[in-house]
Amino acid sequence: MDDQLINQHIREALAKVEHPSISATLIELGMLKNGTVTPDGKVTFTLVLPFPSIPDNIRDYLINSLASAAQSAGGKISGANLDLMSDEERQEFLVKEQENWRG
Repeated sequence: MDDQLINQHIREALAKVEHPSISATLIELGMLKNGTVTPDGKVTFTLVLPFPSIPDNIRDYLINSLASAAQSAGGKISGANLDLMSDEERQEFLVKEQENWRG
């Protein structure tokens, strides 16, 4: 499989990662941004959190889910940055959370 195809598979795998409590992907929730995949399959991204008080185990679960998705498609996480949502992004997140809560 050539590098371009691997890159595409990695991006597709990352795009399918869902939040554990919300029936929506991290991309749909605005939580995954600035994703890059190098030709050799190294992945970096920014995980954008709605609140600074997100428990470590949830944050780690999200990062590990992204790492597993990348690995399943032939990639490897080489960097994961964290950021906080803006007020507007947080409001959009909360609406999507309410609409798609798995509860």
